Amino acid sequence: MKHFSLIEWADFARGVLTSHQHGPMQRHLDENCERCRKTVGMWTSVAAFARQESAYEPPASALRIAESYLAPFKLAARRTSILDLAKRTFDSFENQALAGVRGSGPAPQQLMYQCGNVFIDLRLESKPDSRSMALAGQVVDSEQPGGVLGGIPVSLLSKEDAWLETTTNHLGEFHFSFPPARHLRLLVTTEGKSVLVVLPDADAAQA
Repeated sequence: MKHFSLIEWADFARGVLTSHQHGPMQRHLDENCERCRKTVGMWTSVAAFARQESAYEPPASALRIAESYLAPFKLAARRTSILDLAKRTFDSFENQALAGVRGSGPAPQQLMYQCGNVFIDLRLESKPDSRSMALAGQVVDSEQPGGVLGGIPVSLLSKEDAWLETTTNHLGEFHFSFPPARHLRLLVTTEGKSVLVVLPDADAAQA
């Protein structure tokens, strides 16, 4: 099943596509792709908000939300022309909840995301002694010789800004250390496209 990019779905929600472009995307939705339905729902809400903008002065909180949606596009546009959303395929906290596991303290959260042939393995944990969070990851491409993607940009986004930036090492690994924060996203730029990873909030993940 072919999935469309976030930019294509944004144009779909705004109604600016030609009939030739609109037809295949509508058929894709009719096939009950839950991932793309959620994406369209998000952009439909943003488009509705934009249409009503002239009627009233939006609250600052709404503007911050809209800007946070646009931030990955602005950053990705400086690097590539394509931005895709990665799908979360594994979450150790969800598996613990299903199994009825209760830990005695905060445990590292293992996460796996996939976007096509690109896989992003993450470990997210809190450091109570230093009042900070640590995020370590590795990026691999199943179609590349050796698999790992070294020397590629990785950005950690908070709200509307690119908060922290680094590059992967020769093993495709990277690491961030930062104060506790919510609504974090990771932008990984591979050859030809940027991949957006939406990280779970720490308090929600352990609820």
